[in-house]
Amino acid sequence: MRAVERVRSYFAQQIGEIAADPALRAYGAALVLVHGLTAGWLLSRDFASMLAAGQEAICWPLVPECDRLRLLSGPALTSAFVVYAAVSVLVAAGFLRRNWTGRATCGLALLTIFKIFVIALDFRLRANQHYMAFAATGVFLLVPNKRDAVRLVVVLFYFWAGTLKLDWEWISGGGLYKPPWFFTGRWIIVACVYVVVLELVMVWGLLARRGWIFWTSLAQVVVFHIFSWGIVGFFYPLLMFGLLSIFLFCRLTPLSDPPEGFGSVLLRGRASRPVYVVAAAFSALQLTTHLYPGDTALTGEGRLFVLHMFDARIACVAYGQLKSAGSIRYVSLRGRGVRTGCDPIVIHGSARNLCVRRDAGRLSFDDLDVHLLSRRTTDRHLKQVIDYEDFCARKPRYHPFFHNDWISLAQQPFTPARRVP
Repeated sequence: MRAVERVRSYFAQQIGEIAADPALRAYGAALVLVHGLTAGWLLSRDFASMLAAGQEAICWPLVPECDRLRLLSGPALTSAFVVYAAVSVLVAAGFLRRNWTGRATCGLALLTIFKIFVIALDFRLRANQHYMAFAATGVFLLVPNKRDAVRLVVVLFYFWAGTLKLDWEWISGGGLYKPPWFFTGRWIIVACVYVVVLELVMVWGLLARRGWIFWTSLAQVVVFHIFSWGIVGFFYPLLMFGLLSIFLFCRLTPLSDPPEGFGSVLLRGRASRPVYVVAAAFSALQLTTHLYPGDTALTGEGRLFVLHMFDARIACVAYGQLKSAGSIRYVSLRGRGVRTGCDPIVIHGSARNLCVRRDAGRLSFDDLDVHLLSRRTTDRHLKQVIDYEDFCARKPRYHPFFHNDWISLAQQPFTPARRVP
């Protein structure tokens, strides 16, 4: 009973902190509206038809049987997403009154749980936007000293994204899906270098006390996201405007900020312990890719738990050889997603689906060989990432925490010994 009381008391303290601070209540409403934005994204991309019961799934390694969670039809999912959007608006309104803060905070938690369930239905829903929204919401709901903790985590989003861009793939513009507005030729390189400087250096000005530093930094970040709209669409910039609103609310409601500014307090080691713990934990996650061998941009290993940014754009050839008595047929295993289409998780899931269809009698072949050849767009040669025979019989598992021995380290250029379809 003491443990239950302690948990209850802890959450009561979190709600009390939010209720007592107008900036936090406003930010709670912004986080809820991010859920409404997510509902709009799901509806605009018609993900309901992809997630419907009976449709083939590409499962997350942590949810390997995600197809069993698909219980609703496409129209039912569409209705659920519409309700999700409507409830988001209602819960956001709950943060407008202090005495409704507890109910609104519980509503935010429930909306987040619902979103986690939806994203768990298919790996192809993976997006960096969800990662950052979950992180910011988790800190907002669970960590004391929320003003400081949330602001620092949002700055770290940019900082660690900037470290990913410290390579020629990004600086050359090769990692971009399309050129940004008004930039061509060498000016694309200038723009990409500027983004690195913005994310590694300028973004820390969001924590500054001096008004001209803060407002200049915020304006630069806003302009960056406006330009990103033409490359990635509406979802990413609008979501980031929601996450960035914490800086605006805290600036306009400086009730609990120290006179010298949060940035100065942070540098002097005088911020609260939970703030440093959260920052250290988030930063440690971003370093996990260095624990895996090979080029993790190609192998994808270790990237489930880190920011999924524009550090590399991958081109690939992914195919399966359907072996039958006396014949071989080729089938593409490449996914449709620009960011995830060449990920070994997608290739593994596509191959698994072929085996399931064969076992159900909907496809005829004896076994399947799986091949994935990938390269960064700035590389000249493909590299062998997967070369795996008898996939259906051997049933390789994707281990999310360890190196998978069926994934090559992708170190050497691929020299074809046979025809690549």
